[in-house]
Amino acid sequence: MKDMMRKLLVLTGGLLTAATIFAQDISVRVYRPSAGLAEFTAVLDTVSSSESQTAAARTFQKKYPNDVTVQTMVANVLALDNLDATRAYYRDLAAGEPDNVAANYLAGRLNEKASDRRAYADKILAKDPDSYWGNLLLALSLMKTDDPSSDQAEAALRKAIAKDNSLPPAVEELGKLLQAKAKTEEADRVFVKLGEMLPDKFGPVRYRMMLTAGDQLKAMKLVDDYLKKNPKDTEALNTKAAGSRELKDWDGYVATMQKLVGIQRSGENSYNLACAFSLAGKPDSSYAWLTAAADLGFNDIEQFKNDEDLVPLHSDSRWSELLAKVEDSQKTELNKYMQKMARTAPQRKEKAVNERGTDMAEDFELKDLNGKTVKLSALRGKVVILDFWATWCGPCKRTMPLLDKFYTDQRPKDVEIYGVNVWERGSTDGVKPFIEKSGYHFPILYGTSDLAKAYGVQGIPTLVVIDQKGKLAYRHVGYDPTIPEVLAWQTKELLK
Repeated sequence: MKDMMRKLLVLTGGLLTAATIFAQDISVRVYRPSAGLAEFTAVLDTVSSSESQTAAARTFQKKYPNDVTVQTMVANVLALDNLDATRAYYRDLAAGEPDNVAANYLAGRLNEKASDRRAYADKILAKDPDSYWGNLLLALSLMKTDDPSSDQAEAALRKAIAKDNSLPPAVEELGKLLQAKAKTEEADRVFVKLGEMLPDKFGPVRYRMMLTAGDQLKAMKLVDDYLKKNPKDTEALNTKAAGSRELKDWDGYVATMQKLVGIQRSGENSYNLACAFSLAGKPDSSYAWLTAAADLGFNDIEQFKNDEDLVPLHSDSRWSELLAKVEDSQKTELNKYMQKMARTAPQRKEKAVNERGTDMAEDFELKDLNGKTVKLSALRGKVVILDFWATWCGPCKRTMPLLDKFYTDQRPKDVEIYGVNVWERGSTDGVKPFIEKSGYHFPILYGTSDLAKAYGVQGIPTLVVIDQKGKLAYRHVGYDPTIPEVLAWQTKELLK
């Protein structure tokens, strides 16, 4: 083998060809997080509120400035709070500390433009051509499956893995790239290697499931094999439960949800177990677990009313009594929360108006429900609020009535609000009837996944507030009952 390699090097002038590099199998080691990352992860596990997570992230951002893995997780947490500010932080840090690999990697990683990512990668590689993070970032800037540069990206990823085969990101990206290039067998082998690096993580199994071409039984076998070694992995059990639902294996669905409840007795798990019993034709057990779910704080009344899994229970005399219990629980919880928020209004207002972004918002031309075109750049001089949502999204449906009330009762002059429908499952034909049935007043636009990506939308609902000059001033992710109050503060600040 060594003689063969020496001959090959001679024949190629000392360089391995791309075909040879790509044919090589990668070797990996089990991933061990750095001390800093382990410490940060442990802290995040002890906090639940987004404010506490953000505070912890800022602490570790300062504590481990050169640990790229820590800084990557820090950036992920802070980006959920304020993506624009997080981008600006690493951009400024990289400018002030050009030798800081973590700063340059994150400044590039958070950048949407491939050319800017490439520029930061080049800065790292100019100092160390073999840099793991430099080659990873280079690959991320090149990764286009319809372009020859995808081969260059593959080479860069393999170079990063050769530099450090104990870090998962390059292995993960290599598998994803091979999958995108329809090299299914090679991608599967890479994801198997990723699983060897992360034996107690379900992510590699998810990637392999995507390669089964919709063969649900084959996908479930991968899950079952993983669960044999990790029987208490809640992500795997949730996937097993979803697969049982899809296969209409109601007994399997019940059994899996019972395991989940035994590991984690939460309101959501209790509710899903109730749905499983309902589908299995066991109404008494379903009612018992629905009551348990409400007692544990799962009290989204719209979820109870509209869930098709619970339709078999609607004719039961206990149904109206259950809904009344859930609605009372929701109102009580909301009142307590709003009272708590009222006590911290001054501090929340200061935070809400001060964390202001400066990146330009992506321009768009979208159709509304009546076919009229709305162009963002034509709204210059006004504050524009966009709400990215979908008809299937529960938190979106809780947010929209609050946004509609703000639109009709509190909206200042020169403020426009649009709901941007994205990520519908299938056709968008149901969007207009949904809005008409709900009676919302603010206009709705048909959006695209590309637009959502351009705005950094990773989950819905996401609300963005765009200032009069077209800059992304504020961002809100998820359901927040105080959103009308916060929008009032922020729009007033922008209109000064």
